[in-house]
Amino acid sequence: MTDDHATWGGPQAYTDAFLRSARRAVQDLCERRGGEFESLTHDAVPDAAGNVVVAATAVVVFRGHRCVFRRGIWPPSHPPGTRAAIYASVLEERLLTRVHPLPGDDMSPLDL
Repeated sequence: MTDDHATWGGPQAYTDAFLRSARRAVQDLCERRGGEFESLTHDAVPDAAGNVVVAATAVVVFRGHRCVFRRGIWPPSHPPGTRAAIYASVLEERLLTRVHPLPGDDMSPLDL
């Protein structure tokens, strides 16, 4: 991997490619596991050194809970399609192991 991430096309190109793949992967996950896809967004902010850091946030309704899953995607560690698959796999694991309906729960959002 290069330090300048030139092979990834820069933050905007990488993020666009990631979001296309991740949207399909998260929607598929919701269909397979009985969840409801709500949104997939991103935000970019400068880090302390002034470099761009991008995070993706998925919101899904699962087992009666509105679940929020946020992870950094730039700077990249994998090609965007691979990173999207990893993102959806970790989201699935979190949904299946950390979301449990409880009697009297106020259904407030869960951060995964």
